[in-house]
Amino acid sequence: MDLGMVLQALLSLAFVIGLLLVTLWFVKYCEVKGGKCGFMKKLAQNQRLGIVEFKRIDAKNSLVLVTKDDKEYLLLLGASQNLVLENSEIKKVKK
Repeated sequence: MDLGMVLQALLSLAFVIGLLLVTLWFVKYCEVKGGKCGFMKKLAQNQRLGIVEFKRIDAKNSLVLVTKDDKEYLLLLGASQNLVLENSEIKKVKK
């Protein structure tokens, strides 16, 4: 093997590892800053659907409280079937 090819392979490896470290730093930065990170704010503004609470009943069944726009849905998720147990509108209280 030529010395130039070995050097090129090592530099390529260093570049890829550097890209991975920069990506890891970006993910950690957005997790720590949370709502203060501009990228995460843009993502949160466009979301209409959110999971409020998740409870596991047993190994195959769970309850999930989901919000969509101004409505809440209580879902029973199971291995054989999925049910909507409750459908209610969120009432906003003025302070």
